[in-house]
Amino acid sequence: MLKGVRSVGIYVSDQRRALSFYQDALGCEVITNQPMGTDEDGPRWIEVKVPNDETVLVLFTPEGQESRIGTYSNVMFECEDMQKTYEELTLRGVLFPDPPTLAPWGKWWATFTDPDGNLYGLTTTD
Repeated sequence: MLKGVRSVGIYVSDQRRALSFYQDALGCEVITNQPMGTDEDGPRWIEVKVPNDETVLVLFTPEGQESRIGTYSNVMFECEDMQKTYEELTLRGVLFPDPPTLAPWGKWWATFTDPDGNLYGLTTTD
């Protein structure tokens, strides 16, 4: 039987820029950053994760999937304190098209983008 979700793909146009964003702006830990072939400047297999979470984000765009870069990602992040998280991420250069609001379902909600324009949801844990 299924136990969980191991990883989620994040479509990116520039892996180095994406890695910097996920590491420096979002505070993700690097799990893997390896070349996918013999060319050191070629595509890499990069995995990051939010500290204390098990789901891995893979920063890679398979050939033929480039049209997915810069779209709604269906990835939702959680935080405990929306206002504090919003302020911290904004100071780190993260752009929020939809700043925090109390949603009709009773939780705080916001959206933010990465450097490629991929859109992510952010909500509170409780």
